[in-house]
Amino acid sequence: MNTQEMVQDLNSKFQSDSIRFGIWENSDLPTIFVANKYCQGAVSVFGAHVLSYIPAGQQEVLMMSKASHLAAPKAIRGGIPLCWPWFGGDPQPTHGTGRIQFWNVTAVIREADGSDTICLTLSIEEPHRLDASLKVNFGKKLSITLNTVNQGDTAFVLAEGIHTYFSIGEISQCFIHGLGGAKAENRVDNTEFVAADTFGFEAETDNIYYSTSAITIEDRAWNRKILVEKLNSNTSVVWNPWIAKSQRMPDFGDEEYHNMVCVEATNCAGAKIELAPGRAHSITQLISVL
Repeated sequence: MNTQEMVQDLNSKFQSDSIRFGIWENSDLPTIFVANKYCQGAVSVFGAHVLSYIPAGQQEVLMMSKASHLAAPKAIRGGIPLCWPWFGGDPQPTHGTGRIQFWNVTAVIREADGSDTICLTLSIEEPHRLDASLKVNFGKKLSITLNTVNQGDTAFVLAEGIHTYFSIGEISQCFIHGLGGAKAENRVDNTEFVAADTFGFEAETDNIYYSTSAITIEDRAWNRKILVEKLNSNTSVVWNPWIAKSQRMPDFGDEEYHNMVCVEATNCAGAKIELAPGRAHSITQLISVL
């Protein structure tokens, strides 16, 4: 089934006044578009990847790289990639297989409050028999819940991340609040430290924070604050590639580091989840503009 046929099939299968299926701009990605009283948004069926979230009266919350590959099987750069069922570059592919497969759309739901929920699923056999389901609710907040079920006969060590790229006015005028006192790991120079209550950016940043706290992104350039809440997540990652790494990434613009910061709800490094056979685990991230 080609993309156009997939889109036609989805539009006939799922009828909704606030949801339509189409193709993402300048791509061949089948995409779910949402427009309700709270927001506009979009999710790619490839990777179950949230591409856009625009609250009513606000500007875009998510950053999409203009250099991103927008065709399978290459991962999308920007928006909200799902890192599943592992986090990082070992094993390959980086951040797991979930973000480079087509997911199944199982439901679109108009909730009682007027928000919209999109449900997608994926099953894999390697490196373990796992089922994943994703629920994305587009409302006053953007809520993303990733659930994993171990369908294998042995335990599986799960690492995961909701790898959100936030759109900001200027990284040098961006500050992070809410992680004060957390134990942290700097993955650029492999050092450990304790997080400050408030910090900004002056160089490449790739830090894991052992914290369950909500995080506030203060974007002074655009005079807005974004609240990032989470459930069942024992670590958070804060990332900006800065100058040299941006230049090394073929799917990321050399100057785009100025206008993004990643704040990610994760279970990674020393906080992976040991999932027994038949057991389930979910992680949730909630995003709102204050």
